[in-house]
Amino acid sequence: MRDVRGASDPRLIGLARNQAAPLQILLRLLEAGPDDVRRALAARTTMPERLVDGIVRHRDRGLRRALTWNLSVGPQVRSRLAADPDLGVRVNLVEHCNYRYQVSTLEPRTPLTIEAYELLAADPERVVREEVALQPYTPSHVRDLLAADPDPGVRRHLLDVGSELSEAARAALLSDPDPGVRRAAAQCLEPAKIVESESDLPRWISKGTILARPLAERLARDGDAGTRARAAAEPSLPADLVAELAADPDPEVRLAVSRRPDLTEEQRAAIDYTDTPDRNFHPLDWVTDACGDAAVMRRCATSAHPALRRSAAHCPHLPPDLVQALAGDDDFLVRLFLAENHPDPPGALLLRTVLEFEGYSQAKMLHHPNFPRAGLRRFATSSDPRERALATMDPHIPPRTVEALGYDPDLAVRRSAAVDARLPAPRLLQMLADDETAEAAARNPALPVEVMEEILGR
Repeated sequence: MRDVRGASDPRLIGLARNQAAPLQILLRLLEAGPDDVRRALAARTTMPERLVDGIVRHRDRGLRRALTWNLSVGPQVRSRLAADPDLGVRVNLVEHCNYRYQVSTLEPRTPLTIEAYELLAADPERVVREEVALQPYTPSHVRDLLAADPDPGVRRHLLDVGSELSEAARAALLSDPDPGVRRAAAQCLEPAKIVESESDLPRWISKGTILARPLAERLARDGDAGTRARAAAEPSLPADLVAELAADPDPEVRLAVSRRPDLTEEQRAAIDYTDTPDRNFHPLDWVTDACGDAAVMRRCATSAHPALRRSAAHCPHLPPDLVQALAGDDDFLVRLFLAENHPDPPGALLLRTVLEFEGYSQAKMLHHPNFPRAGLRRFATSSDPRERALATMDPHIPPRTVEALGYDPDLAVRRSAAVDARLPAPRLLQMLADDETAEAAARNPALPVEVMEEILGR
């Protein structure tokens, strides 16, 4: 195949993503395909070993970086890049170890091998070691190694995951030779202490912080609403100041008070707060820190406050009755977070969320083993194109129905039919010739190998 570096034929990208494409086709695309075609190869969910070899050893560092994004290939494949000569590849490899944008599954989630973490923790470049220190999946014994890192900046970064540190690492940081690291470690790791001055107050709320009364009053009565909101979330704020802020004129301050862990349901209900699904939301730390506490989870999952229910929905160990209750919650974010984070979400919840939500996690929901595929053919005649696009996921949909969907007025529906192996061959070839559906048709696993060769020869 000639080397084509201009605008890519969408059929080439489709071939790169075709899970049934023979190895020789994939290797020819790797050798002479345009950049975006090679990136599509690096994003495949399954890869023959020779294709992996070709990508890992490829001269194009951008291609190797693209492989660092691909969590679906598993830790063994990605870990081969831990010794990559390019600094950017190694940094990307560690940065993209975070599964928070992936729907939970029942399989263990390990982004890299232990050997890869050990190698990266000894990387000659500080920025790589800092990233290893920051990652939540870094093994405990590797954090212990980083607690003795020659660079104080690396050691300081370990404090950002303080609760995950071993006793040995905590002790090492508390007695660190660098005074800045020691001060930061004392602030993060030592038992509760009274803070008298704003200059000594940690940047973020700390469980080990007790506000001295004069400082608490100063913060709770500050003229800046943001400062009062932060004070309202401080665990050690005296009860009388909490009550004062519960009636604060600023709605953000009242909301911060309403999310405190020490309030009863009656006290929360008495606060005039607004917490709608259209605002940015981060799960409450005090809830997610208690994911293993059944009593706390039940209290939060059954709370009238949506922030508590949304936070509980992030926890993977909820009992079945709470999972069912949250799956039917009136709050959209509660349902979304449960669908994204629970390892065993109800199938009806996944289907509802896919139809309600368009975002980064939708594709993972569609491929979750609980997603209810049987019966989706009922959507083939729906007035909603989003429902019609799901019909081809039904394992029992007749080929004639797939063909009919291939003529649908909605492009997304036509593309869902174009990639379906049950699409009759004549219509598949027609869709392959249509620029709007060419990429999807080239992904069709039933595409004959001789047609693939024709595409490569164009």
